[in-house]
Amino acid sequence: MSVSVWPVYALSHLVEQANWLLPLLLIGMLVVAGLWQRAERQRQKLQQQLDLQPLTPDSFRLLHDEITGYPNKLALEQQLEVVLRRQPSQHFSLLLLKIKDFEQINKVLGHSNSNLLLTQIASRINQHLINEPDVLQLEWQGQYASVVHLGGVDFAAWVNAGRKQHLAEYLAQRIEHEVPEPLLIHGCGIEYRIASGVAHYPQHGTLLNDLLDKAHQALQQHLWRYSDTQVFSEEMQTYTDDKLTMMSQLSVAISQRQLQLDVQPQIQLVDKQVLAAEVLLRWQHPERGLLAPKDFLPLAESIGMIYPLTQWVLQQTVQIMQQLKQDGFSIALAVNLASRDLMQVELVEQLQQMLEEADVDPKLLILEIKEDALLIEPGKALNVLNRLNQLGVQLALDDFGTGFSSLGYLRQLPIQQVKVDCSFIAGLHRSDTQAAVTGAILDVARNLQLTVVAEGIEEQAVADKLKQMGCHRGQGFLYSRPFALHGLPAWVKQYQHHQKR
Repeated sequence: MSVSVWPVYALSHLVEQANWLLPLLLIGMLVVAGLWQRAERQRQKLQQQLDLQPLTPDSFRLLHDEITGYPNKLALEQQLEVVLRRQPSQHFSLLLLKIKDFEQINKVLGHSNSNLLLTQIASRINQHLINEPDVLQLEWQGQYASVVHLGGVDFAAWVNAGRKQHLAEYLAQRIEHEVPEPLLIHGCGIEYRIASGVAHYPQHGTLLNDLLDKAHQALQQHLWRYSDTQVFSEEMQTYTDDKLTMMSQLSVAISQRQLQLDVQPQIQLVDKQVLAAEVLLRWQHPERGLLAPKDFLPLAESIGMIYPLTQWVLQQTVQIMQQLKQDGFSIALAVNLASRDLMQVELVEQLQQMLEEADVDPKLLILEIKEDALLIEPGKALNVLNRLNQLGVQLALDDFGTGFSSLGYLRQLPIQQVKVDCSFIAGLHRSDTQAAVTGAILDVARNLQLTVVAEGIEEQAVADKLKQMGCHRGQGFLYSRPFALHGLPAWVKQYQHHQKR
């Protein structure tokens, strides 16, 4: 029997080769190990030069928010020094996030529960961003965090945009829509909303504070529907010296009695009786003269001062209602509410207290809202409207016909009146097309059994046409130009005397 010698030969050959291969392998391993150790020493040296030092208990407190425990603004500033030094020509984005209307939540829950809620919200935002590879991560409690707590209700994230300029905006939209789910605090579900703004580095600035300012402007513009995007643009640079001055002056306008209220009557078209009057806010500016609402109310709303103005208007209006009652007049007064007013949880209770103290009929107060006031937070706004309706005040939809309302949507609103915008009124008697459009608007209101008030009537022919079409009330220069609110009782007496002649 023959036996193959190939395995034996191969084995002996490998043994011979190993005599000189093993030393080479050992030398190669030593060389690789030396190179690795050298690279590691260089990496550690670079780490010591650029990166943050290991956190001691004192430095941890310095670099982390005391409420949520997440990295704070100082931690972000230090980390950005490293990032921007390594990648000076890279494009980044700063994503700013703000919890909306948190001051109201704080009033209801108290500080300790509000802090707990804030921490839970921060964790949700962090969970949403932590797996995003382009979001900067900072050391946090032995792990890493992608969200920075700037303080208060403001959070931020740093995004490596690269060529993806829209990445931060995409993340902002996702967070706004996906993160705000109700959180349980002692068994109660607490709702909240998040607003966002984005600024790009280096396009909008190279310093963190500059980027935060730009992102905040973008957030405010987007929040109040002045912009369709959360990203800053130069057109948003609204805080000029003039507006900053006006902001300062507006803050003391109430205390210095620079605000005044005018009124414009509403006449019933059938019998020409005075049934109501709209209250109009004016500002007697010390330098610019008498300012109309459009000249300062948008600014007041953007800086969070609109509700104090509304409170003042309501207080003055209720006082005039009391005077009208004492003089024997049953005339309703209409006050405009801003979208921000419908977000105030204390509005209903404060108004109820005013009406009770003055001992006036709530039905003689009409609160006018615009359609866009219901867009920001429809559920919350509708809840406030329902509570106002239960209080007994009348609700009117202003500028009806210019917005988005459908018959189905209007049925959900607890309103009793609609005000037809003046753009549908002027020249009504001379245009069949305009008459048809206005007629369709009146048909919608009639089907819902709503009182219709037409604004901007300047000609008797227009008033006659509206009366023929079934419109209930009219308001405009045909009957009276606006005049001081305190003069309403005297004006009504004079008007009634004139009608009897």
